[in-house]
Amino acid sequence: MYNHNKTRGFTLVELVVTLSLVALLAGLAQTSWTQLLVSNRHKDLTQDIQRMFATARSHAIHSKTLTTICPLSPERRCTDDWTLPVAVFPDRNNDKRPDNDHIHRIFKLNNGHSTIHSRTAGRGYFQLAADAMSHGTMGSLIACSRRADGRTQMSYLALNIGGRIRVLHDGDGDGKIRLPWGASVACPSP
Repeated sequence: MYNHNKTRGFTLVELVVTLSLVALLAGLAQTSWTQLLVSNRHKDLTQDIQRMFATARSHAIHSKTLTTICPLSPERRCTDDWTLPVAVFPDRNNDKRPDNDHIHRIFKLNNGHSTIHSRTAGRGYFQLAADAMSHGTMGSLIACSRRADGRTQMSYLALNIGGRIRVLHDGDGDGKIRLPWGASVACPSP
C-alpha cells in the first residue's frame, strides 16, 4: 500500500494575512508606546518642577533667607531662558545672583522633548521669602510636550502667595487650559 504523508504548512495567502496583521499590530503598538513615553516624560517634568519649588521652600525656611529660583546665564545672572538649568539659591541682597556663588541645587528640566515657558512678566525668576511665602509678584510656568499624534500635552504650574505650586493639566490635548477665573493659557507655537 502506498502511504501519502502530506506536509502541512501555511499557504501563501495565510502567510500574507498573518504578516499583515502582525505589521498592523506592531504599528499600533509603536504609536501607543511613543505616546506613553511622551506622557511619562511630561509627568516627570511636572513632578521635577514641583520638587524644585518644594526644595526652594525648604531652603527658604531652614536658612531663613530670601531664596530665588531661575535659570542662570553663564555669568550667573537670572535669565528667562528655561532651556538652561534652573538654580535654587540664597539671595539675601535680592540681586538675582547666588550669594557667595552658593547654589543649593540645580535642576535640569530640559529633557529635549518638552518646552517650558514662564509667565513672570519677563522677569524669568521666582522668589520665596524667609517664611516660604511668595516674595514680590507671583508667576507661573507652562510645560508643553508634543505627542506623536500632533496633539500637545500641557500643564500650567502657578506659584501661589503661600509659595506652593498649583498644577492644572490639559485634559483634552488641545494645548489650551481654561483657568478658574476664565482666562485661557496655551502652549506657544513652535
